[in-house]
Amino acid sequence: MHIVAGIAAMGVAAVLGMVMGLNNTAVFTSSCVVFVAVSLWVQSRVAKSRTHLQGLPQHLPDGAATERPTERPSEQLPGGEGNAA
Repeated sequence: MHIVAGIAAMGVAAVLGMVMGLNNTAVFTSSCVVFVAVSLWVQSRVAKSRTHLQGLPQHLPDGAATERPTERPSEQLPGGEGNAA
């Protein structure tokens, strides 16, 4: 589906480029950029809708951890190593 949307957008960009009077290289390059951009955008939207439709819970049950515990700076660099003072 994302390929079809990208090809359609590529065609529209090519027509617009020709109407604007761009040379063939500019028309091709802009069409390719539009193809990639639209394809990736549609693919991400389809992936989000599939995740939403799988019936995943919308909220976590009470008592469930939502994030990893934060680390203190002393735990990130054991023994104060790496401090260039």
